[in-house]
Amino acid sequence: MFKNYLKTALRFLKRNKIFAGINMLGLSIALAVSFIILLYIINELSYNYCHKNRNQIFRVLNNYSEFKTTQPGTPYILASTLKEEFPQVEKAVNAQNLRSLRLKSGDEFINVFGAVATGSEIFDMFTIPLIGSLDAKKLLDNRNSIVLSKEIAEKFFPGEDPTGKGIVGLVNNEEQMFTVTGVFEDIPVNSTFRAKCFVNSEWTIGPINDAFNIDNAETSWEHDFWTTWVFLSDKVRQEEIDSQFRNLETKYPSKGIKRTYSLQKLSDVYLKSENLQNAGLRGDMKNIRLFSAIAFLILLVASINYIMLSTAVSSGRSKEIGIRKTNGAGNNNIKNQLLSESVILALLVLPIALILTWVGLPFAGKLFQTRLNIIDSNLFLYILVYLALTILIGLTSGIYTSGWLSRLKVIDVLKSTSKSGNRKQNFRSFLIVIQLVIFCTFVSATLIIRSQYNFALTQNPGHHNSNIVLIDLGRNFKNYSAYINSIQNYPNVINAAGAMHSLPMLGGMSTMHPHFTNPEQQVKLEGMAIDFDFLKVMGIQVVEGRDFSRDFNSDLTQSVILNETAVRELGIVDPVGKKLWGSTIIGVVKDFNLHSIHTGIPPLQISMTDRYIQQVAVHYQPGTLGSVLPLLETEWKEVAPDRPFSYTTIEDLIEGLYSTEKNLSTIVSIFALFTLLIAAFGLFGLTLFVARSRTKEIGIKKVFGSSEKSIIYSFLKEDFIMVVVASILAIPITYYFMDKWLSNFSYKVDIKFWFFVVAFFIAMLVVLLTVLFHSFRASRTNPVETLRYE
Repeated sequence: MFKNYLKTALRFLKRNKIFAGINMLGLSIALAVSFIILLYIINELSYNYCHKNRNQIFRVLNNYSEFKTTQPGTPYILASTLKEEFPQVEKAVNAQNLRSLRLKSGDEFINVFGAVATGSEIFDMFTIPLIGSLDAKKLLDNRNSIVLSKEIAEKFFPGEDPTGKGIVGLVNNEEQMFTVTGVFEDIPVNSTFRAKCFVNSEWTIGPINDAFNIDNAETSWEHDFWTTWVFLSDKVRQEEIDSQFRNLETKYPSKGIKRTYSLQKLSDVYLKSENLQNAGLRGDMKNIRLFSAIAFLILLVASINYIMLSTAVSSGRSKEIGIRKTNGAGNNNIKNQLLSESVILALLVLPIALILTWVGLPFAGKLFQTRLNIIDSNLFLYILVYLALTILIGLTSGIYTSGWLSRLKVIDVLKSTSKSGNRKQNFRSFLIVIQLVIFCTFVSATLIIRSQYNFALTQNPGHHNSNIVLIDLGRNFKNYSAYINSIQNYPNVINAAGAMHSLPMLGGMSTMHPHFTNPEQQVKLEGMAIDFDFLKVMGIQVVEGRDFSRDFNSDLTQSVILNETAVRELGIVDPVGKKLWGSTIIGVVKDFNLHSIHTGIPPLQISMTDRYIQQVAVHYQPGTLGSVLPLLETEWKEVAPDRPFSYTTIEDLIEGLYSTEKNLSTIVSIFALFTLLIAAFGLFGLTLFVARSRTKEIGIKKVFGSSEKSIIYSFLKEDFIMVVVASILAIPITYYFMDKWLSNFSYKVDIKFWFFVVAFFIAMLVVLLTVLFHSFRASRTNPVETLRYE
């Protein structure tokens, strides 16, 4: 049976090469795009599935009730406390990324990005395969122990087993001889818990003690700089532990803000952390939904092509079906035959789609801002999903045509008395309108996203947004003053100053302060720690009072500056001279964007610091970055030869804040192009079939005096109406979704009518170019030849 279906299908496709070619081209593009999107979705959904015990591993979350924020930072002591006091917790370990680790290769210290300071239990908790026979429970027991990934081991010990060997490292500016206690297989890319090497967690205590001038970071409940991972017993419910966690704050109260603890399942870490601060590597379920919808729409456009072209060529098949019915074929036989043809066409396209997918992966990876890897553990799933999708598209595309043709009556077919011509034409017009609505929506959305992106880059943030280079000092930088003094006198350097975090800030720290006239009301204040001259360097305007000054010794520890929003939210009248937590308010600055325009301007207190400077902002003369950078690097090597020179420009930093919007604009515009191409292929083929079917009509019109223009107009009139209808239908759809998207921004553009006008003209232009070729050719045909042909 299937063999006969295959023969008949191939014979039909051979007879209708244009039909087959257009459908194969459209389907191959649609499937390739969908395969890439599916690869992205499968990889996103598979995060942390590489860890066998993922349902028993949890991350502890810290909930600050006063600030209404949650983040995964916890005290160092929490891990040991949970193990001691909660029998349901089988294992608990804290971890912190160690940014300062460098390992020695020859005479050079090389940065190791991805070093994690933790305890030995991490290997029992997560699935981290060790190479060789190693006792996982003792790998990090000693302070000088280090466990390397296979990649790092090959880099520093090429061709040899490093286990038991020493390697010199530099941690927190302290040189240390480490002993390699083991090597582990590289952690898969679809894991949120990543590491290139592990060291003992004690290496994270010293920097916190130094930064906060304390000596008890490992026992303090005040400093939340570690991630705590717990491994629960198999039968314990998360809700049970969460309820017991509420007693921790009562038993071990912190002197600062109130907090409670809760658990987050490892399998939820990647896609359910959108509301967490400092959450680390995470995905976005909204992107998965968006790209799923895009894949569906592109496949819908390709399926519409198949249906349109199938109905267009159906007149040539109706007699064939009538004869087959006369010979005893039933409706189901006819339907199965036609469905088989559709599925076979889709399967023939599958290899082409896979090749296009492979070619497009590198480019798509840049668009999605991720590496679209073929993950070995997902290989069977890829094959299964791709094959199922291909067959599904084949069935979906053929189901309408097969159902309609199989219901034709034999007498009507053989006598050519079928009256479904108008219905077919109306149905095809309806399908074209759907395609054009999808295209117009994509184009309008692209214009709105691009407009918002340009607005984000060009709006005035209230501080300099160009000609600033930001130099990363790292933690515990001892030579800040020497470096600042060395670069101040360069001709093209206007000014330079340091801050704990420069602008725009990616994170932040907050405190609560009572309202000045209503003490029961608490106001959340974000904090910013800076050095002298930082406000001048960044071009931030002081509108009341004064800036920090070296002429006032008290400014370093007893003075504070507020922004306009803080003055307003705190209800302060005449703020200069008033007290805020024991510090004197010496000035008020004009509001400026502390973060991106996704969030509004928060109440802000600005204080001085000389201990926690981690970045230097250098304001330089326009157009001189090329000459300034080498000088900055030269001076850096003089004062910090053991540290890499790391910098970024404020332009790049601001652009990075909106890289998601930029990529989204590019993605939607590319998918709009694919939609347009696929729809244009279908419209091109449909116009060809319509022109052929109307050859007699065109000939008669020309005999009775119709001009070429009037014949072309008759072709274009209906298409023009369809574009107008589609453009109008696209307006409310686009407005609804883009208004929801723009609600993510505190400052945004208006949705203007010209966005939709541009989409209309682009759609109209493409339709004209597609239809004009065949209509012009048909209008130039000699009527004598046309009528003779008919």
